[in-house]
Amino acid sequence: MPLPLPTASIPARTLILRDGRSYRLRPLSGADAGLVVEFFRTLSPETIRSRYGYLIRNMTPERAHELVAVAPEHELPLGILERDAAGRETLCAMGRLVIAPDGRAAECAFLVHDHKRRLGMASRLLHYLRLAGRRRGFPRLFAQVRRDNRAMLQVFRAAGAQLHFSHDLDVVEIDIPVRKTKFLFDKPPAATSFPHMATPEKKPFSFAKLAADLVVTAIAFVIFYQLVNSHVPSSDPKTVMFFGASAAACMTGVFWIAMQMLKTVYRFQRDSGK
Repeated sequence: MPLPLPTASIPARTLILRDGRSYRLRPLSGADAGLVVEFFRTLSPETIRSRYGYLIRNMTPERAHELVAVAPEHELPLGILERDAAGRETLCAMGRLVIAPDGRAAECAFLVHDHKRRLGMASRLLHYLRLAGRRRGFPRLFAQVRRDNRAMLQVFRAAGAQLHFSHDLDVVEIDIPVRKTKFLFDKPPAATSFPHMATPEKKPFSFAKLAADLVVTAIAFVIFYQLVNSHVPSSDPKTVMFFGASAAACMTGVFWIAMQMLKTVYRFQRDSGK
């Protein structure tokens, strides 16, 4: 069940985005209506259509005031603003959270200025709108995005939202959990307290051990050759010797690998028990 209203607000904070510049994220109020008018005045028609599905030709101060002067128990408008050297603020992106009539979920939406694309503003707005929804006790948020707005669809997809496409609709229904889905193996395993078997301690090279290995391997070759020699289906001594030696060599190679693996396991067990 949602928490009782009114909700906790999102405090203002500074953001450093991909362009390396400093921006301010804060809730919007009626005093920001002029910024909203200027924001819409400089948007391209394509951007407005991709967000609303139609062209807003005239954003009046009255209409802008209605967008930001809202009851906090029903809506939360957020903005990302940039301040110039003279201290004047410019609205770069808007986001809003609107509580559904049943009070069990909320719709989120955002709009980024054409000149501020690909800086991560939409992702930041979604993050804080999701945070606000979690503080209100909502299990999920929802949104509607036009099918051709691929950039916004990618933002939701990267946030773990579920996208529901319909063949007969131009909009995509978005279902957004307020908490990001965590996968079972998304964290590295804890370090073990014993030496890792894949990186054993290097030992100094020993000619005596190499000679011993070669002697054992030669003995194994002789044994294998005697075992397979009598099974070669030929009466030609040279053919018998060739195929017998080839088979014995293959078996000896496997024996060599198995012997080295056995020695490595033995050293690992011995060192881990110290």
